Amino acid sequence: MGNSAKAVFLLSALYVASSHATIHPVKPFAQQYISDSINWMTEQNIVCDLAEQSHPMCDSTTVHFNDGTYDPQRTKPQQTVLVLDYGLDLQTVLRYRSRVIATYKYDHQSQSFVADNPSVTISKLGKKLLTELDGFTYLNDETGYTESGFLPAAWLGELAAKYVSIAKHDKYDHITGKPHFSHGTKVFGYLAQHNPDAEFVIVDTESFSPFINHKDALCSRNIEGLHAKMQRAANSLRADVIEQHGVEYINYSGGFERADVRNAWSASSCKGQLSNSTATEFVKSIKPIYDVLFNTHGVLGLHAGAIGASSSENPLDVTEYPNRVRVMSYTTGPVDTNITATGDLNWQQVFVDHTSEFNGDKYIDLYVNFGYGRSDFWEQNSTPKMASDVYGMRYGADWEFPSSSWATPIATSYAIATQAQLELDKQITWFDPALLKQTLLPNQCFDNGGYFINFKLSQFIRDGEGVCRIQDPLKHRIDELNRQQYLN
Repeated sequence: MGNSAKAVFLLSALYVASSHATIHPVKPFAQQYISDSINWMTEQNIVCDLAEQSHPMCDSTTVHFNDGTYDPQRTKPQQTVLVLDYGLDLQTVLRYRSRVIATYKYDHQSQSFVADNPSVTISKLGKKLLTELDGFTYLNDETGYTESGFLPAAWLGELAAKYVSIAKHDKYDHITGKPHFSHGTKVFGYLAQHNPDAEFVIVDTESFSPFINHKDALCSRNIEGLHAKMQRAANSLRADVIEQHGVEYINYSGGFERADVRNAWSASSCKGQLSNSTATEFVKSIKPIYDVLFNTHGVLGLHAGAIGASSSENPLDVTEYPNRVRVMSYTTGPVDTNITATGDLNWQQVFVDHTSEFNGDKYIDLYVNFGYGRSDFWEQNSTPKMASDVYGMRYGADWEFPSSSWATPIATSYAIATQAQLELDKQITWFDPALLKQTLLPNQCFDNGGYFINFKLSQFIRDGEGVCRIQDPLKHRIDELNRQQYLN
């Protein structure tokens, strides 16, 4: 049996129907905590109003990342995820603090990634609740010991309703006024919720804007100079972040293209005109960073793909990397697919019925079904993409416009769950990103499924070289939150 066939067989075996559903052992303790917390807030008569703060728990308090601590007892070192995104402060400082090993920002003067200490200013009530959710413990009747317990957002709706009704202003930072909802909270929130054992390393990408950070090199058209700076930055990213913390997975929902160079040129008031070819060369100067993210030994990178990528506009998106999976969303609206867990069967009909979803497909490795409409978001199939709120306290269908940024954490969760199940079944005892990528993307989809005269389908197969790129991991609930039966 060839390696591709073995990969398909292994993954198919992973998702055979499990035994009958049972209540998760942590849930009764969670329900008691929710009841006690709601009763306490009611008894205390806590109602926060910015104009008249009538209770001490409504007072503002500033919390820094360094005020908290990482708790290795809550995580598995085999599930260390580097998340590159922005606007994650509420979640890294409070909601998931115990599972965040470190946070970093880019220092353009030294061209290195240095420790960050983000902060949020929130009500004392918000600090109390989010800290308790993050550090929840329960008495395990079987062992007799107090153990750490993860509380998924799907259990906390009643508590969330009470909290947000009395502390509406906690949606914003009390000092800056910035809303906590951001690109990063959607990405990191999904990862933290759907991977209860994962631990995280964070890089704030808002600090890393190379063409703005190094505008002198940009305005002087010093491509070699910027490349040298990016090589130093890449060396730091590898040594100080990835190797320092033993990262296995990278979730990156960003990237650089020619438009970024032009925008930076304008924002920096550079003199003269910038040719398209020079702008493209500037994008290529960022390549050392991509080399570290997607070609580091022992690390699998999941990257938000770019539709219609080209070698001139998106030279780094079209570059092939052995340890990168480029991810894109698609949706079948209210229609359930019949795609198998490995994506090797019944995908052809999805392509034919929803061909417009797969335009610009050449440089996409994996398509993930969101299962709700593009314009009518409330039209959804039986397994739509789900999401939590910024507090990690409410859970429901994610009616956000489908995009590769929101698809990437689904793929990262898919990869983590697949690796965990392979280890549990003793199919493998180590982490091999090449094998995991081959398992996730079996090379079994050369068959046109009987659509002999569909030229777009034939081209799709040729572009993907037979890789099973159209999949539906949400249909098969392939993530750790579901595999560990938190949502039974």
